[in-house]
Amino acid sequence: MRSRMNPTWNHEMPRLMGPWMGQGLPQNGPTKFCPEVLATENPVCGITFSPAGDEAYFTWNRISANSADLMTTRMKNGVWMRPKSAFVNSDQIDNDITLSPDGKRLCWRSWRPLPGSSEPEEGSHLWAADRQDGAWSEAFPIRCDGAVQTGWYPSFARKGALYFSARSSEGTYKVVRAQRTEDQYGAVETLIDGMGSGGDICVHPEERFLIVTRFSLPRFQGIGNLTISFPQSDGVWTPLKELGPAINTEKLEYCATISADGEKLFFCRMDRSTRRAQTYWVSASSIVHVGA
Repeated sequence: MRSRMNPTWNHEMPRLMGPWMGQGLPQNGPTKFCPEVLATENPVCGITFSPAGDEAYFTWNRISANSADLMTTRMKNGVWMRPKSAFVNSDQIDNDITLSPDGKRLCWRSWRPLPGSSEPEEGSHLWAADRQDGAWSEAFPIRCDGAVQTGWYPSFARKGALYFSARSSEGTYKVVRAQRTEDQYGAVETLIDGMGSGGDICVHPEERFLIVTRFSLPRFQGIGNLTISFPQSDGVWTPLKELGPAINTEKLEYCATISADGEKLFFCRMDRSTRRAQTYWVSASSIVHVGA
C-alpha cells in the first residue's frame, strides 16, 4: 500500500489576492490561468471552483511518483493559501474532482476499496462528500438506481443531475446522465455513445451544452481536442463538433470545467514533447456559437 494521503505542494506560492486566484477575467480568447501556480513539471488539471471563486480543487499528476492526487486551496482574509492535500484523498489514486454549482457536493474518481472491502478496486468508482454547515461528510460511493458507479469525469448540473463518462459494453466510450431526486440518483441514461476515444467531460450548469475531449490514440501521444454538443428539443444531443482553432491547437487540449455561474470555461493545454501542462480560461459565451 502506497503512502499517498498527504502529498506536499513543493512549489513557491506567490501572494494572490481576490476571487479566481487574483486573476483578471479573460477578455479576448483563451488566457493562461495563474501560470505562476498551476504550470508545474507535474501537470495540474481539472480545476473546479466554489460559486464565489474563493475555493478551488484540482488534480495534481505527479509523474515521478506515478500518482494522481487531489489538492485544494482557498482564499483566507483575501489571500490565497498554499495548495494542500484535499481531505478526500485516499492511499489509492484519486482524480477527476468536481464541485457542484451550489458548492455543497464534491465528486471524484477513486480506486479505493468499496464499503465492506479491504482491497483496492481494479477499476475506478465515483465517490462523493457533502458539505453541511461548513463541514464535509465522510466520503461515500455514488449509487445510481442503487448500484455503485464505475466511471470518470463527473460533472453536476444545477438541478442535481450527474453527468459522467463510462465505458460501453462494446468497449467504446459514452457520456451518461443520472437524474437526482432528493438524495438518490436514478437509472443511468446514455446521451452520447460510440466514441472510439474520449472521456473528459463537463456540462454547463443549466445543461445548455456538453464539452467532451476527444483523444487520438495512444492517449497523450496524439492530439486531443475539445468538442461541444447541444441538447435538442427531443432530448437527443447533437453530434460532437470541435471548438475550432481558437481553442484547439497542435497541442493536447483536455480536462475542461465550467464555473458555477456558467460564464467561465477552464481547460488544460499540454505540450506533448515535455508533458508540461497549462490551465487556460475563456468566456463560455464565446464558444457556444460553435455548432449551434
